[in-house]
Amino acid sequence: TLMKKAIFIVFVTLILASSCVEKTGYYSNGEEDTISLICDNTWASEKIVDDEGNTHYTVYKLEKNGTYIRKFISIDTDGKVNENSITGRWSFYDPSSKTIYFGDDHYWDIEELTTKKFAVYDRWGEYGQIHMSREYLELTPLK
Repeated sequence: TLMKKAIFIVFVTLILASSCVEKTGYYSNGEEDTISLICDNTWASEKIVDDEGNTHYTVYKLEKNGTYIRKFISIDTDGKVNENSITGRWSFYDPSSKTIYFGDDHYWDIEELTTKKFAVYDRWGEYGQIHMSREYLELTPLK
């Protein structure tokens, strides 16, 4: 009858659910180490002074929850600070955790990652595409 079917379905569901092994983490230790190196620092580009004497640099803060904030900062000769922020999502593009994907064909190919240096190739487009561009970007922890 309907009641026996319902009890049977609940019983089978409970048995199947209890037989599942709970995973203790989504990432391996190596991946966790990479994520910590990326996310435990606020990273900054080199400060560049333009012809008018204004200073420009970019700050990147990637979070473990897969979000990021990128701030473009400029300081004029009078010391006035102007900030422009972009927020978005990031993830690893490949199982080796060597490429970060920001969406819209924007990638960071990780060249070197330590507590003192985050060097990437800032890439737009896929390899083999005619309009792909890559530019070296070296970041250090924000002081």
